[in-house]
Order: sequence, then C-alpha cells, then structure tokens
Amino acid sequence: MYLFLFLAYIFIFSGLIYYWKFFDIKGVRKKYLIAVFVLKIIAGFGLAQLYTDHYTNRRTGDAFRFYDDAAIMYSSIDESPMVFFRLISGIGMKTDSVAQSYYMRMTHLERDYYNGFLNDNATIIRVNAIVMLFSLGYYHIHTVFWCFFAMIGLTAIFKLCVNHFPRKKWAMFFAVYLLPTVLFWSSGVLKEPMFLLGLGIFLLGFFRFIYSEHSRSDYFKIIFGFLILLVAKGYVIQCLAPALVGLLLAKAFSGRRFWLWFSLPHLLIIPLLFIGPYISDGLKISELMHLKQTAFYNVAYQSNSGSIIALRPINGPADIILNAPAAMVNTYLRPWPWQWEKLLYIPAALENLLLLFVLGIMIWNFRRPYGLSIPILAFCGSFVLVLGVLSGEVVPVLGALVRYKLPSLIFLFVLIFALTDHVKLQRRFPIIRRMVRRL
Repeated sequence: MYLFLFLAYIFIFSGLIYYWKFFDIKGVRKKYLIAVFVLKIIAGFGLAQLYTDHYTNRRTGDAFRFYDDAAIMYSSIDESPMVFFRLISGIGMKTDSVAQSYYMRMTHLERDYYNGFLNDNATIIRVNAIVMLFSLGYYHIHTVFWCFFAMIGLTAIFKLCVNHFPRKKWAMFFAVYLLPTVLFWSSGVLKEPMFLLGLGIFLLGFFRFIYSEHSRSDYFKIIFGFLILLVAKGYVIQCLAPALVGLLLAKAFSGRRFWLWFSLPHLLIIPLLFIGPYISDGLKISELMHLKQTAFYNVAYQSNSGSIIALRPINGPADIILNAPAAMVNTYLRPWPWQWEKLLYIPAALENLLLLFVLGIMIWNFRRPYGLSIPILAFCGSFVLVLGVLSGEVVPVLGALVRYKLPSLIFLFVLIFALTDHVKLQRRFPIIRRMVRRL
C-alpha cells in the first residue's frame, strides 16, 4: 500500500506540474521542472535519513517533531471524527475532555512564550494531520506533498525573476531551484516548504499588483501568501516590511526619486531602534533580539550542539548597528571553507565558495541596472541585508543559520546574476553560450 500511494502521488503531482498552467514558463520545458521535483524528493529522503542517524531525539528534531504530533492528532479520528475536527479547528477543543487527552500528549502544538518574532507550530502540525487523511500516516508521502508545496512557491519566485530578466532564465533557474541549501532544506517535512509556498505566492501577487496589469487572483495571492508566511515563519514578514513599504512609497510618488522613497523606511529603522522602546514594548527591538539570541544559546547548550559560534552581545540599539557587518559575514560566509568538521559543513562551505566566485564574476562583468529591473533588485538587496543582519546577530548555531538564510540566499544569487552582463560573459567564455543553447 505504501509503495502504491508513494508512486501514485509522485505521478499525480508530476502531472499537475506538466498540465497546470501555473507551471507554464516560456522557454523552460516541463521536464526540467519535473526533474527538479523528483530531485527534491530524493533530497527529502536524504534529509530524513540525516535526522534519523544524527538527530536521534524525535521530540527536538524538526524533521519529525511536527509529524509526530500530527500523528497523535490523526489517531483521534479512530476515537471520533468530531474529536479530530475539534483538534484540527480548535473549536470546542478546550471543553472536550477526549480532545484534551490527545492535546496533552502533543509537545509542540502551542508555544508558551513570545519573544517578539512571530512563529507558529500549531498550523504546521494541523496541516500534517490533514495530509494524513491522504497519506494514511506514511512519512515519505508527506515528503512528496511538502516537495510539491515548495515547487509551487519556488516556481512563483522563478516566474517573478523570469518576468524581469527573461534573458537570464537559466541563471535564475539555478538560483531558485538548485542551490544546495534550497534544494536540501526545502525538501523535507519542515516549515521551509510551507513558507516558501507563502513567500513565492505573496511576492508574485505583490509585484503584479504594483508593476503590471493585475487581476482578482493577485489579491488572493497576496492574502493567501501573507497568511502562510504569518503562520510558518512570521519573522520573514518583518524582514520583508522595509522593502515592501519602500516599493509602495516609490510607486505612490513615482518619478525620478525612486531611491529616495525606497530608502526612507530603511533609514527610519535607525531612529526607531532608539526611540521605539519609548513608544511600545513591541518596538524594543534590541531587547527582543537579545532575548532571541539568549534563547538560541540556551537551546544550543541544552542539546549539546556542536556548531555553536560566538556572537557579539546585543546590549543596546547601537550594538545592532555595530554588529551588522559581522552578522552579514556569519550569515552568508560561514562556515568557512576550512571548517569541515561536520558532514553538513561541506556543501555549505562549497556553496559559500560558489557565492564568492559568482560575486567576483559579477564585479568583472558588472552591468548597471535600469528600467523595471531596478525595483526588484532594490527589493533583493533590502531583503538580503535585513534578513542577513537579523539572522547573523541572533542565531549562534551554524546548522540553524543555514536554514534561516535560505530565503534571502535565493535573492542574493538572483541579485548577483541580474547585475552580471551575460553578453560580455558569454563573449569571454563561449562555452557558456553553447551550454545555454543546448538547454
């Protein structure tokens, strides 16, 4: 039964990729997208095996903890479909003693603290429980579903990039789908596929709403994507906010002062760091980041993490600014190439070397942005900067840092490839032109 369902869902989702118009991208054959989907499923098996062999505590391993709680929730359907419904919806759950007995067995359904950065486990667990109605509880069928969720989000990002850079679609294809960090960590039963789904749908709708003819479906994309981001990884919304507000201001006051209006919300962050605590407790940004950093250290030491790095302390607003350069280095360049103590460090370090290589190629073949490419490049730069600083200042565990930078890493490579003059590059290296033509 397991093998039949597993292959059936791969076939169904591959068929959706092939026939669904959403996946229609000019110049990109569907077989390449299906190949990426299958590659992600293979990566999902590898990720699950990694957690099985090296992170043996299922209560703390992200690849299993949400699934295990969902399995408890799903088992309630044998007791009564109404109990399952109450656990899924939360309606009447507190007054149902049977539902409460299942609730008490779950360890991650609710958080008992708030540290200023939105995060929600309950929705991810409930989505897993709903998928179990189709998977019958087989773990790797969830892997197939999650890979398809990620494919939708990544394809939305890819379509956004191709719309702005149609002549660089294969470079964008690599940046969106094939970076090792993205390929690996967005292929498991984790939060990453869900928030990539939300991020891609949201950004595709947002940019269409601002810069092209839009339809009612784009309003739905914005709302639907925003809600998924909110429940999957809400901190991503906080990192997107300066760029989104800047783009809206630049569009509202359109003219030749794009950079003035776009930069305004970013510049306001600096005084907000200092005066925010006097306005609202929710704006005590340095204090919240300090608490988050401390929480990460506590979890890392309790779990005997072997990849802890020393971060500069955050004792006030000035520290956030002063620590920003080191934070960017931590996020995008750690682990160093010579830090290969762990197996997972090797692909991450090689990816960092690739980043430095393509950055050098871009500097050698730089092309000044113009026209409609400027807004999306400004967005990429903002998102890379804000998420890079936030992650690098509060996450002291290299293994976790690789996952936190995942969404911004896509846009960092998009930014680099977009600023590279591909015509000049192909003249210097004709082999690149021949390879692209064969695709």
